[in-house]
Amino acid sequence: MLDYKKLIEQSMLDMIKGILKGIAKDGLPGNHHFYITFHTNNSHVKIPQWMLEKYPEKMTIVIRNWFENFKISSNHFEITLNFSNQPERLTVPFDSIELFADPSVDFALSFDPKPTEIAKPGKNNKVQNKTKETSKKENKNIVEFKNFKK
Repeated sequence: MLDYKKLIEQSMLDMIKGILKGIAKDGLPGNHHFYITFHTNNSHVKIPQWMLEKYPEKMTIVIRNWFENFKISSNHFEITLNFSNQPERLTVPFDSIELFADPSVDFALSFDPKPTEIAKPGKNNKVQNKTKETSKKENKNIVEFKNFKK
């Protein structure tokens, strides 16, 4: 039997990969910007320790004005974003994404991340080492998207 839900979700992920590849190559056109909510407890997510402590389950990043070293692979994307004037490198697997939105055109897609990929409680994800001073900084680039999700 065909699993249409899985096929549609894979097609939507492929579309996101294509969009992100274009942005990595040419930058963001016009007012476009993205909110991407992902599960931080996915075993393949790589984020700084302070982020994992602050957002142990999921977080939302905003790709808008400043980003660099944006790389897209078949399984994940890597990006450097600015958090309180501190550049941080993130690796986000596509199967950890829960929401992809472009508010400039009122567009959003939601996903069901694979439960088998979610790390079990007590297990540590791969994290990037940062000092505890960094963990005390407030993250103004992280936005809760709950209010916008339909």
